[in-house]
Amino acid sequence: YAIWLPPSLYLLFCHSFLEMAIIMVFFSIGGALFMRELGASAFIIGLLNALGQGLLLLSRVVGGYMADKYGRRDIIAWMTFGVAFSYLFYVFAPDWRLLIAGVVMHNICLLYQPALSAITAESIPPERRGLGYALANVIPSVPALFAPLLARELVRSFGLVNGMRLAYLLVVICGTLAADVRLIYLKETLSTKARIRARELLSEVKRSFAEMKTAWALMPKQLKIVTLMLLISALEEPMFHLFLSLYAIDVVGITEVDWALMAIIWSSVSLLAGIPLGRAVDIMGRRKALIIAYAIWLPPSLYLLFCHSFLEMAIIMVFFSIGGALFSPAIQALEADLSPKEARGRIMSLIGNLNLIAASASAAVAGALYDMEPRFPFIAALGLGIVTFSIILFFIREPRERYE
Repeated sequence: YAIWLPPSLYLLFCHSFLEMAIIMVFFSIGGALFMRELGASAFIIGLLNALGQGLLLLSRVVGGYMADKYGRRDIIAWMTFGVAFSYLFYVFAPDWRLLIAGVVMHNICLLYQPALSAITAESIPPERRGLGYALANVIPSVPALFAPLLARELVRSFGLVNGMRLAYLLVVICGTLAADVRLIYLKETLSTKARIRARELLSEVKRSFAEMKTAWALMPKQLKIVTLMLLISALEEPMFHLFLSLYAIDVVGITEVDWALMAIIWSSVSLLAGIPLGRAVDIMGRRKALIIAYAIWLPPSLYLLFCHSFLEMAIIMVFFSIGGALFSPAIQALEADLSPKEARGRIMSLIGNLNLIAASASAAVAGALYDMEPRFPFIAALGLGIVTFSIILFFIREPRERYE
C-alpha cells in the first residue's frame, strides 16, 4: 500500500530531514562546550542564549505577519540562506565575542518559521492531515540517530574546537544546499503582490504584543493555570538544555567525545517511544500523562546531583527522554483541548511567546548559578520541577469537554 502525499510535502520533509541532520551534528556535542572553549563563561553562554530567545520572539511576530502578507516561498528560501551563513561566524570566530553576530543573524533569519508551518499545512490534503503531521514529526528525527556519530568522530580526530568548526562548516554547506533546493523547487501557496514596508512591520509588532493581553482574556480559567505551569516549566528548560553537557564533563566526569553517545541514547529512545506514548496520551488522558511524565523526570533529576559515571548518566538520559516523549504530546493536546477554536491561534502564540520570555530570563540566571557552583542550576531546576508537579497534581483537571 503506497503512502501518497503531494510532492511538495515530501520536498518539505527532505528539507526538514537535512536541517535536523546538520543541527544534530553539532548539538550532539554541545554548543555550550564550544563556546566555553572560545573563552565564554557559563554566564556569557546564558546571556547569548537569552539574546537568541529574545530575538526569536521578535522574529516569530514579524515572520507570522510577513508569511500572510507577502507569501511563503521567498521568505522560506532566502531566510534559509541567512540561517546557513550565520554559522560562518562559528567557523571563523577567534573567541566568543564574534558568536554574538552569529546568534543575532541566526535568530533574525528564523522569521521564516511561521511561513514554513503555513506552507506545510497547506501542502497536506485535509483527509490525510493525521498521516502528514505524523510523518512531519517522525522523519526529521531519524538523522538524530546517526549524526552524533559523525560529530563524535570529528571531535575525536581533530579535537573539540577544530572538530566543531568542521561540523559548523558542514552546516553551512548543507544549509546552503537546502536553501537552493527550496528556492528552485518550492511552490508558492499564497500568491500576493504586496511589497515589504518597514512601517507596516513595525505597526504589526506593536499590534501583536497588544494582542497578547486580548488572548489572555480569552483563555478559560483552566488554560490560564496550564499556562502558569508551562511558564514555570519553561524556566527549567535552559538549565538542562544549555548546561547539561558542561555538567556531564565537569562533574560527572565523562569525555566530550562520549557526550555524543548521550545524544544517541536520547534521540533513539525519543524516536522509539514517541508514537506509542502519543497514543497512550489519548487512552489515559492528558492530566494522568503529565503526572506520569513528571514522576519519570523528578527522580533522575535528583539522582543527577550524585551521578559520577557514564552508565549512570546514560540511565538518566533514558528516563529524561521517556518523560519528554510523554510530556510533549500531553501538553500539546491539553492546550488544544482547552483553547476555543476562534481564538486558538492567538492563544497558542501567547503561550509560545511567554515561554520564550521565561526561557530567556532563565538562561542568564542559570549561567550565573553555574559559575557559582555547577550543581546550582540543577538544584533550582529540581525545585521548579517539584512546583510544576504540584500544580499538575492539585490544580489541573482533565477537560470534561474538549474544543474541536
